[in-house]
Amino acid sequence: MIPEAQVISESGASRFAPATRLRLGFAGATGLSVPHLSVDGMTPHGPNLSHWPGNRTPTVWKADLSTGIALRFARADAAAQQAFLGGVEVVCNDHYDTDGFGSLLAILRPDVAFAREELLLAAAATGDYGVWQTWRGFAIDRTIARLAAPESPVRGAFHGVTDPDDLSLRRYEWLLANSESVLDHVGQFRALYADEMARVQQEIERGLAGAVERRLRPEIGFAVLTTDGPRHRMTLNTLASAYRVLHVQRDADGMRYRYHDRTESWFELVTIRATIRRDLRPLAARLALLEPAHDGAAWTADAPSEPIPELYFGVPSRQEYGQLTRELRPSALRPEQVVAAFEEAFAAPLQS
Repeated sequence: MIPEAQVISESGASRFAPATRLRLGFAGATGLSVPHLSVDGMTPHGPNLSHWPGNRTPTVWKADLSTGIALRFARADAAAQQAFLGGVEVVCNDHYDTDGFGSLLAILRPDVAFAREELLLAAAATGDYGVWQTWRGFAIDRTIARLAAPESPVRGAFHGVTDPDDLSLRRYEWLLANSESVLDHVGQFRALYADEMARVQQEIERGLAGAVERRLRPEIGFAVLTTDGPRHRMTLNTLASAYRVLHVQRDADGMRYRYHDRTESWFELVTIRATIRRDLRPLAARLALLEPAHDGAAWTADAPSEPIPELYFGVPSRQEYGQLTRELRPSALRPEQVVAAFEEAFAAPLQS
């Protein structure tokens, strides 16, 4: 088993590096002991190209997505690259996702990345922001996310790999070696994205036709989307026209409520100006005064430091990033009560 904190592909240098000495690595929870460049995520030390909060990216290369940052770095002159990298020989990420792949591709195979820049950025935005971009962007993002899933046509390449960090490295390694095939012929992975894509496209079309009731408060950056039954998170984000989103779900057994701050207000972005986050926990406490916990459910909120903080009525549980894993329960509160509480909280002056 490859140690959690130090996973390096020895084959990376000869297989991937186009014009530099960098080879592929992966950083676990405690980082990477050898000098390295971290992209998309952020290890504690060394050069860093990322849009994550607290990143160490030079201003000249900043962009809305880490893929965009890496593309800018890859276009810089060799002297600027060398001065930034110093003596590092490894490039790594500390998690696995589409923006991470795009960043690594731009660094290690810039010729491939430059020729497919628009697609890479659309795919990274689909994954990081959870908003519909293009069908190819959606397909690439879901293909990358599910590359080792049981239904994947290339799952055999990862057979027997059980260590999470090793699996992340192997998937990045495979994607870098097969990037042109994946990006240019994504239809071969249709089993990984087609059903979900059809659902999202259908929900967005129906929502625009009136199946989603939308209440927008642009002055406080807040949207209330009311639906009969559940909706995909991407559907809600795409229709919201706001970065603060409350979903009011009408079901046969009552009303369910789930609010979330979109990730645009967590990342450090250049052209996007998302609404400043509020701490949702005092609001959850106020709602709890109107409806105390009952039947195992309560008004619960995440800290604003979470990438996608939620406030919901349901079974209290930890959030799994990017996944709607929490169990909502019917609330006794009327929609107008809940909406009024949110609007009052967001309209209040920020505390200094």
